[in-house]
Amino acid sequence: MKALLVHSPNAGTKPKPLTSLMSQLEEAGFAIRYCEHGRDDIRSGMIGMEMAIAAGGDGTVASVATEMPDRSLPIAILPMGGSNNIARALGIRQSADAVIGGLGDIREKTLTVGRVTGPFGERGFLEAVGLGALNQSIELVDEAPDTPEEKRENGRAAFREALGTATPINCVVDIDGRRFDGPWLLVEVLNIGAIGPRLPFAPRADTQDSVLDILLVGESDRDAMMQWAEHFSGPPPARLETGYVVTLQSSGLCPRIDDRPVEMPNHAWSVEVRLDDEPVTILVPVGAGGDEDDTC
Repeated sequence: MKALLVHSPNAGTKPKPLTSLMSQLEEAGFAIRYCEHGRDDIRSGMIGMEMAIAAGGDGTVASVATEMPDRSLPIAILPMGGSNNIARALGIRQSADAVIGGLGDIREKTLTVGRVTGPFGERGFLEAVGLGALNQSIELVDEAPDTPEEKRENGRAAFREALGTATPINCVVDIDGRRFDGPWLLVEVLNIGAIGPRLPFAPRADTQDSVLDILLVGESDRDAMMQWAEHFSGPPPARLETGYVVTLQSSGLCPRIDDRPVEMPNHAWSVEVRLDDEPVTILVPVGAGGDEDDTC
């Protein structure tokens, strides 16, 4: 099968050699065209291909899913990042090697794709759109971890620090016509259950439905959220809503789309978040789920 391999050479703490990865895929029966994530164009690379293979972390998977010119073509995920939130949300908890070995016996799952419209135009997302403490924590993370586990714990520690010191932000959140004024320590509009360093913000989120999950954390929730963030057991102790169309209105702030902050005008702005009608198709090995530790 002709497949575009979209590969992140720096994914994870110990990146897999490209030559080894290519050999494994070719031995598994794939005719590979290579595309380096962040450098090569996915849309043009998919011309003449029968599927895509996303080899990297959540950012690589999101780029493939949102830039696929033909969503009828399937995507295989080789999880190589520190958190692999999207793969795990779909039930893929194996190593990349195990996934390659299981691609001969697969089932298909659909994955909804989000769309954000604002002053910057339109952008796709898979994980979440957010404002507040999680955005602030990104600047506090130690960028030189030795293992994926250390990378996740560094991210979680940074989130706890940011949550404890966060200044409430002014953001009006409209969910299907229901208005929530804030101020907020954290606003996250989620497509999947866990984001960032596996923060389980929306444990009931379904990757195959057409509903967004919205976490709203106010000042009165800070102490309970700090306790929850020590162990991440159960749903977060804050307001968790669901909806189809979410509008965020603020000024002087920059939202995050998946893991990337977006520059915004200094004056008042508004963005609309919704899910596309057409999902992408993910190939999930039938035996997926048994190789990796399943803790948060």
